[in-house]
Amino acid sequence: MDVHEAMFKVKTYECQVDGTIRIASLMHYLQEAAAVHAEELDLGFERLREINSYWVLSNFRMEIARLPMWGDELTIRTWPSGSGRVIASREFIGVDRESRELFRAGSEWMVLDKLKNRPKNLFKLDWDIPKIGEKVLSEGLARLQRREDYQKVGHVCVPYSSIDMNGHVNNTEYVRWGFDALRRTFKSERDVRCVQVSYLSEVFEGDELDVLISSDANDPFSILGRKSDADTDVYLMEVSF
Repeated sequence: MDVHEAMFKVKTYECQVDGTIRIASLMHYLQEAAAVHAEELDLGFERLREINSYWVLSNFRMEIARLPMWGDELTIRTWPSGSGRVIASREFIGVDRESRELFRAGSEWMVLDKLKNRPKNLFKLDWDIPKIGEKVLSEGLARLQRREDYQKVGHVCVPYSSIDMNGHVNNTEYVRWGFDALRRTFKSERDVRCVQVSYLSEVFEGDELDVLISSDANDPFSILGRKSDADTDVYLMEVSF
């Protein structure tokens, strides 16, 4: 198993009021570790540019034991953990300086064709991607399902600052919008224990999104991002405290 390790130190501008790192900022770390490892495996940005494609995150789940705080150093270990016709999976484990686990995460990715806006068949690319690998989540990684009882709580007009190197909204921005909506609606300061995001549609600069929330005492909070001018769901997110 080819494991990549990357070390990060939490900066002040990555933290929230209590000094812990924001979930979206932590996801930046995971994204960077995955991108660097993909380059090492010759499956990164430059390789995909040759076929006019790029990696997109399709599904992600993080289970959190403890969030690192400002000044903390952490190591993220990541490795590819299997692939099928369209989906390639990758795992993450974050540990502190004493090797105590902070979080673990599973993710699913697709290679998207820029011109056709469709996922490529990984079997036809003849890449050295493992078909199976060690997973870190005990219950696997199923995609989130839409609920029926959502209420609109916010609106986003996508700014230029949310656009990444691939020309669309970065996956971490959806998470930031989701937590902003939760905070604005419920004012909760409880520790986040689990967050999952299933991505459904790309979003670009100038697009307008409605953010909706469904809550139940016995369920995680569910956030739905939906295009304002069309009946198009953009992402689903669940947060457990």
